[in-house]
Amino acid sequence: MAQVNIDIPVIYQDHHLLIVNKPAGLVIHPTYKHADGTMWDSILVYLAEQGGDGWQPEELPDKPQWAGAPEHILVMLREQQRAKQWQEDGLLARPCLLHRIDKDTSGVVALARTERARRHLVRQFYDHSIVKRYLAVVHRGSPHWTRPRAPFTVHMLDGSDQQPVASAELLVVNGARYALDGPLQRDPEDRRRCIVGPYGQAAVTKVCVLAARGEYALLEARPITGRTHQIRAHLAAAGFAIAGDATYASPAGEETPAAKLSRQFLHAYSLELRRYPDNERQVFVAPLADDLVAWLAAYLPEGLELLHAGKTVCAG
Repeated sequence: MAQVNIDIPVIYQDHHLLIVNKPAGLVIHPTYKHADGTMWDSILVYLAEQGGDGWQPEELPDKPQWAGAPEHILVMLREQQRAKQWQEDGLLARPCLLHRIDKDTSGVVALARTERARRHLVRQFYDHSIVKRYLAVVHRGSPHWTRPRAPFTVHMLDGSDQQPVASAELLVVNGARYALDGPLQRDPEDRRRCIVGPYGQAAVTKVCVLAARGEYALLEARPITGRTHQIRAHLAAAGFAIAGDATYASPAGEETPAAKLSRQFLHAYSLELRRYPDNERQVFVAPLADDLVAWLAAYLPEGLELLHAGKTVCAG
């Protein structure tokens, strides 16, 4: 099958880092089911067309312990030092994909372009200091199979206090913040989906209600851990499905707003991290996709007003 190059909007690019806005409907990396035509393929084509960026290692002085070495040994040591610089700070043959989002989720994806940047960013993912924020529209009700099969708690976050609440109380108040906590694993009945289960890995998702109208609410969701389908599975376990989700939501009636979506309303809105090499904290934002903007305008205009006002980030 011929490879198709799809234009991937670039949010940020330097020698060490590449941040893109993945369109919905695009598989992020080749699999046995999707061998080509992925986001990864398009990025490789994009970078190949650019070629190198002219980076060269800086000239470093000889190390003190080399003093007195014969000239041919000094030449060898300098070559090794320069080769090490290329290995650590030169462009990788292929960038390193640092995290993934689902095929039908749009938004921010980060790739490291050098080995030092890869290690610098991977450490941040491991210690959960990278902040990932998603925008999601949910409605009450999720399939029976999504019910928790292991301890699952919902806490309202209020300053330093954490008050346990019933899942049914979610989405009552704009600005309310919650933490969803329960281990996630593959569903033994269908491994294409995930559940809160006894053999799962620890997972915590923070959510904040941005706007609500009728049975729909716009949330900011922040996964503290990075489990497969984490936001979708945690919200479903709490009794709320993401609008348009073909897996974690029950089929929508033809005349309902959810039925007007061609995919799930889930968008990786921003990524906050410390760049390499300056270690400066920076937030990268992917504008909400056009199809989701149009849906908000039609069915939840309060949410669109918040977006236009830049009020999409909850405190805490």
